[in-house]
Amino acid sequence: MNSNLDQRVVTAGVVGAVGFFGLFFYLMSRRQRKEYQHVATVSKLFLHPVKSLAGFEVQEGHVTKRGFMSNGMYDRSFMVVDEDHRFVTARTVPKMILIWTGFSKDGKHLVLTANGQPDMDVSLDQEAKDLIHSKVHGVSVTGIDCGDEVAKWLSGILEGSYRLIYCSEKLPGKIMRDKKNYGHFVKGKETSLFTDHVQFNLLSEASVADLNTRLEEQVTVKNFRPNIYVKDCSAFAEDFWKYIKIGNDAELHFVYFCPRCKMTTVNPETGTITSEEPLKTMKEYRQCYDFAEGRSRYSIAPILAVMLNAETVGVIRVGDPVNAVLQFQEHIQK
Repeated sequence: MNSNLDQRVVTAGVVGAVGFFGLFFYLMSRRQRKEYQHVATVSKLFLHPVKSLAGFEVQEGHVTKRGFMSNGMYDRSFMVVDEDHRFVTARTVPKMILIWTGFSKDGKHLVLTANGQPDMDVSLDQEAKDLIHSKVHGVSVTGIDCGDEVAKWLSGILEGSYRLIYCSEKLPGKIMRDKKNYGHFVKGKETSLFTDHVQFNLLSEASVADLNTRLEEQVTVKNFRPNIYVKDCSAFAEDFWKYIKIGNDAELHFVYFCPRCKMTTVNPETGTITSEEPLKTMKEYRQCYDFAEGRSRYSIAPILAVMLNAETVGVIRVGDPVNAVLQFQEHIQK
């Protein structure tokens, strides 16, 4: 009889333990589950194959662990460097923004176009040799030298000595953790290409519209060069999205806010800088203040848009619903 009792006690104990751990893992899974809600709709998608050159709209693309990709071409996978291999942008050479980029018909080449010049084709299938080492805001990057022909073409248009480099899939990307002022926000060894910061930039139509109510001369989305442009949300709603799911599969996570610089003052239609706007006005109401540290998080740089990295890869399309897990942000001056 005692053995039967002991067996019942043991059985009850096992059942109880199983029940306890079952409840524990259920509650943990609920805690870890992301509670998404619909927040916006994809309005436009942009690809900028060459850092600081004009980008273009696409109807769909892929969220990847190296950044945005469409038709086999990655965002900011090409970059212009000077004769000392320092990266060059429209901040210092504004006319760069007037060089258009696109796909070749066979999808195997980047096509560069400029007024008064023959088009320049650059192969996307290049051997990983003739490497050039550079840095983007202090972080080491490596690219394939795209050759003398395109170097001469760019140098003639930009009136200097420049070369084009390419970070193909054969090369490692930029290790974002190496960036001093935001590296601790990224996960592990996440990489990007020649972007200033992380893999993706998302901005809302409403945020740009709000800014325009404060400006004498209107700006457009081209001043801010995001990958993902969304509608059907309020101004600056994107500040509060911790995880973002677009379409069926693609998921991204918030890394930090996008600090804005002189690049926003380049007129994308003329390739000139004629004023301090919109940067001057943004500094009046879009500073990011860190209460814990008692200072502005990004020095005097105002923020507009959010910087994201890929959580789960997938296809995204214009018109896709945007769902998000919300986060609380108290340190943005509006």
